[in-house]
Amino acid sequence: MQSLKIKTLKMAALLGAVTLMGAAQAAGVPNQGTWETTLKPRDLDGILANGPEAFYDTDLNITWLRAGNTYGAISGDEARAWAKQTFFGLKGWRLPNAVDKGGNGCDWSNKGGTDCGYNPDSSVATGSEMAHLFFQSLGNKSYYIPGTTTVQTGYGLTNTGNFQTLWQPGVYWAFQKDFPDMDVAWIFDTEYGMQQFKGFGKNDPLLYALAVRDGDVTEAVPVPEPQTYALMLAGLGLMGFAARRRSSNKQ
Repeated sequence: MQSLKIKTLKMAALLGAVTLMGAAQAAGVPNQGTWETTLKPRDLDGILANGPEAFYDTDLNITWLRAGNTYGAISGDEARAWAKQTFFGLKGWRLPNAVDKGGNGCDWSNKGGTDCGYNPDSSVATGSEMAHLFFQSLGNKSYYIPGTTTVQTGYGLTNTGNFQTLWQPGVYWAFQKDFPDMDVAWIFDTEYGMQQFKGFGKNDPLLYALAVRDGDVTEAVPVPEPQTYALMLAGLGLMGFAARRRSSNKQ
């Protein structure tokens, strides 16, 4: 009996692990939000079998990298450095932008519509990119029903839209476009659908990060590195030399 009980517990643990793995890699929720039509898959590595590496956001005219930082929560400086990397041969990536709508800093509201608090502005014109992704593209809900202080059912990150690491409910970095070098940042909480203003530096919080790039990646041509230019010039030189030799041999 004891052996059977142990086997049952092991099987339950295994099923639990499989369930968690499935949740971590869950596909997007159909008909929730606009993601199925406004987030266009983009293949960046030339291998169609492993799925897209990015999504072009037709609402915001930006491209989201499908996988965020995969090694856990990082500091603000680390997040900015991570986002500025060259991904799949493409430069120009950054952290999502946020907009300071009212006075300097946080204009808090539980009822929504401001730049800070629950149900923040997620419009294309004046909202933050993370808020638009969370509420409009993915159709997720904030902790409060918009315009009220009543808790709504089904709040939080219920739809990941086929992102690879957005399944992690947590807080994500989003920097202010107008002041990229200031030690202040906006952060977006995907567990409660809430945005707020934070300073960072000595007591830098550790948060998650997604990377975006202006425009559609299909319109961009990767910039060759200096060594690539050198190889190209060397190749052209060899072609010219070979052509001259053929010409002299004919004479």
